[in-house]
Amino acid sequence: MRLYRGSRRVLSSGEPAPQTPDEKRMWSAFRSFKAEITGDKGERRVRDALDALGVPALHDVILRDRLGLTQIDHIARASDAIVVIETKNYAGSIEGDVRAPTWSQHFEGKPDEHTLPNPCRQNFRHLRAVESLVGDRAVLVRACVVMVGSAAVDAGLQSAVVPFTDLARQVVNTLSPPQQWLDRAWTKLESAAAASPSCREAHRAQIAARRARS
Repeated sequence: MRLYRGSRRVLSSGEPAPQTPDEKRMWSAFRSFKAEITGDKGERRVRDALDALGVPALHDVILRDRLGLTQIDHIARASDAIVVIETKNYAGSIEGDVRAPTWSQHFEGKPDEHTLPNPCRQNFRHLRAVESLVGDRAVLVRACVVMVGSAAVDAGLQSAVVPFTDLARQVVNTLSPPQQWLDRAWTKLESAAAASPSCREAHRAQIAARRARS
């Protein structure tokens, strides 16, 4: 299948520049597919690390909130809290503002700038969904964005993300609050994780509808 017509203009990323709406949609789908593969590799690294640390964890959990369905990469049970983890496997250099809706990604020697959704804002929604499900203010729920890839993060964002090498500090803690609070919260989350496969198609349809509107 040809993804271009006539003269072939090439972007610095190596992709032919899309010229028609159909070509733009095809390349958008390709980039989404490529991003999913890269993301899956990052999520596997975090999953394996949590297993190695012996930290109870749930993966690829879909929860319902006031906006619909939202997918959470990992939920870990630390000794003192429930930890909601968003994994990002980025390369290049990442710049932006913690409060901004998007960040930018650059690659050395290439003029293109790629726009990325702010993962901290994404994970804040996940945090709220978990807090709502747990429904117990005695249970501490905290969130972190773990950077798995080789990306260099702008100084202004370094306080907002956690390098993969520092993951253990987020989920291993010597504090031990009364376990019955965490026991009840974890039971609710395990039930939600078990129900996630039944929500998968609805979640994909929701994402497809949102992309079609954009």
